[in-house]
Amino acid sequence: MNHIQSRNPRTGSAQFEPLEESSALDVDRVVKLAHAAGAAWSRVSAAGRAEALEAIADHLERHASELADIADAETALGATRLVGEVGRTMFQLRLFASELRTGVMLAVESDHPVEGPPPAGRPRLDRKWVSLGTVAVFGASNFPFAFGELGGDTASALAAGCAVVVKEHPGHPVLAARVITLAREALEESGHNPDILNGVRGLEAGKSLVVHDLIAAVGFTGSQGAGRFLYDLACSRTSPIPFYGELGSMNPVFISQAALDTRAIALATEAAGSISLGLGQFCTKPALIFVPAHDAFLDTLSTALAAVEPGPLLSEHSQQRFLDSVEAVKSVSGVTEHVALRRDDTLRMVGPGLLTVSASDFLDRSESLLEECFGPIALIVLCESEEAFEAAIEVLPGCLVATIQANPESDQSLVADLIDRLERKAGRIVLNQWPTGLAVSHAQHHGGPYPASTSPLHTSVGSHAMMRFVRPVVLQNLTPGEWPLVVSGTTEP
Repeated sequence: MNHIQSRNPRTGSAQFEPLEESSALDVDRVVKLAHAAGAAWSRVSAAGRAEALEAIADHLERHASELADIADAETALGATRLVGEVGRTMFQLRLFASELRTGVMLAVESDHPVEGPPPAGRPRLDRKWVSLGTVAVFGASNFPFAFGELGGDTASALAAGCAVVVKEHPGHPVLAARVITLAREALEESGHNPDILNGVRGLEAGKSLVVHDLIAAVGFTGSQGAGRFLYDLACSRTSPIPFYGELGSMNPVFISQAALDTRAIALATEAAGSISLGLGQFCTKPALIFVPAHDAFLDTLSTALAAVEPGPLLSEHSQQRFLDSVEAVKSVSGVTEHVALRRDDTLRMVGPGLLTVSASDFLDRSESLLEECFGPIALIVLCESEEAFEAAIEVLPGCLVATIQANPESDQSLVADLIDRLERKAGRIVLNQWPTGLAVSHAQHHGGPYPASTSPLHTSVGSHAMMRFVRPVVLQNLTPGEWPLVVSGTTEP
């Protein structure tokens, strides 16, 4: 039996007891348990599911410090930030509970009967939502709580009435096991079968999970390579299933000349903070900044990045992948290393860097330059004028978020044109702020055209995330007074 060993990202040394990987038989057993428990869970009332989500949030709150300490030992993200992330995770769970209580997202839509033949006439029609079934979730390492085993994918799937089997992340295996245990305790204490949530671990277990006949959908947050492999696996099944993958993003920023003229220093300082936040390990990090050449902006940005303290990335694998991708981009003709990465391989530390390239070189070699470097670095594309923005947007791949920094007094036409073009490329467009803050709310959309996500119609953050895991069913000619339970489709817990 193979094992997964937790390692300290600051030292590389083994820590905690190793955990057994799940065999194909383990995966089959867990999925069948989840499927059996999910049948009852899908019939629980919205209020009952809301209570269960709130119970999980309350249980996490009681163990927040313990969980943050484990997470810091396995990710080096800092206990203070991680306590805050536990809070964000609790907020997500309670947000979905609130949505279930209001009933707006999953409301039944009814057409009353009209005499006569179609199209003018019609029988009574009730359009309701039913859960897809048992969902597989692959969490992320850079947000081990908010996008991890109990993150938005799991919370939204449970809210939708689905059972969930989580593929635990190997970057924080002990934390993964612990949060699933706590969530199962909360479910049991609130009167529900804990098998509606469980986990499996190991690379082969993940593959087995995606192809299992009883898995009805997959939620994934991670790298483009792993995500695309699993997406293809899901689509190659005899019965293909939805694969909701967030695969990372080259998030562009466009800075107008007028914005530079009025606030170049402030913009550079803010850009440095956004690029280096969490040592650049955010899927919304501004990776490409298109800007008219401006010495003060570039000098201030370089100075601010050079002042950021180096730190460890999530794991040895994360650090090596980052360094390899940076070397690949640096080797492209026309690229200049404006701020060199500071490295201490003995202490496993990396400090921010900055690359520059001309707009003409970017357009000539965009395919080689559009490689995501998941860490503290950005590529500045120096433009002769704002006219270069249009051509740059045309070669950009789909992204999660695009940012515009502009002057409202002089850039109205420019901003309108950029928004029109960027709407075809991005799931979120930010004006005069920075992209690394992502609110969890009703109107939020976290997704975008491929390769940012595999399903740009849907979001992985915010209330609408639960709509990925339900499908509509229309009931015809069932009068509620005669068939109330059939129309509502739920029972009390």
